[in-house]
Amino acid sequence: MFEQPVVLLLVVGSFLAVSTVIAKAAPAAGWHPLALLQWSILGGAAGLFVITRLAMPRYRRAGLARARPDTGQLAVYLIVSGVLFIAPNMIAFSAAPRVGAGFVSLSFAFPLVLTYAFAVLLRLERLQALRGAGVLAGLAGAVLLAVSGKDLDVDASWWTMFALSIPIFLSVGNIYRTLRWPVGARPVDLALGMMAAGFTALALFNAMAGIPLTPIAWSLDSFGLLIAQMAIFALQYGLYFRLQQTAGPVYLSQIGSVAAVVGLGLGYLVFGEVPDMAKLAAVASVGAGIVLVSLRRGAS
Repeated sequence: MFEQPVVLLLVVGSFLAVSTVIAKAAPAAGWHPLALLQWSILGGAAGLFVITRLAMPRYRRAGLARARPDTGQLAVYLIVSGVLFIAPNMIAFSAAPRVGAGFVSLSFAFPLVLTYAFAVLLRLERLQALRGAGVLAGLAGAVLLAVSGKDLDVDASWWTMFALSIPIFLSVGNIYRTLRWPVGARPVDLALGMMAAGFTALALFNAMAGIPLTPIAWSLDSFGLLIAQMAIFALQYGLYFRLQQTAGPVYLSQIGSVAAVVGLGLGYLVFGEVPDMAKLAAVASVGAGIVLVSLRRGAS
């Protein structure tokens, strides 16, 4: 089942949305969002490592074990991937408590149109009129989403701008990981390395910023959020690289569309976040952009 791109897309996108809900709930459970993110990445990487070791005999039997990639190339790849992985997660976890899980989830809808735009600029794909129009529709959606935060206080308004930078990091990451994929590397090993690099960068940042690394008080809620986010990261990023390998960067970018829909729904169900007209217009604009960018993908 998890070899099917559409299944991977739905699972990874849904996990992405659930993470924004957990991020918003973190302060109420006593966590600083970045501390919760730090330990969740470490625990997720540990969980993925255990799963990988248990599955290794199956990989060998299936003939999937490969020659080791070049060490230098792999190191650079993991460091860059780690930065491009941790930056949008830091922004999402920090912004969700301030601007809402629905808003942050909706910002994940833009990587598809941006990834296509970057692919055209890098001459990985040819510019097509309809798909170009889709990029413009997606950018219009970003403007509408920014407008939806105009009535927030000054601090939250700044966080809306930070949240809108999330798709830029994700799109650049999608393109980079595809172009620089180390020859012979397995998806799960790259996921582990990326998470390890991301954890190291975040741990250094949290230490320098003096962020408290434990909740105010351990409780069922604080412990439950940590375990849940660890499990999500272990599964999400183990499947994330598999999806990129099997379907490519543009298809992978559709996880943001899934996250936007699921996240808006969860924001309403869990926190009572009712989307205003600007957000609904942004959804329509982004939806139009996604449809246009997805047209004739096989012909490009």
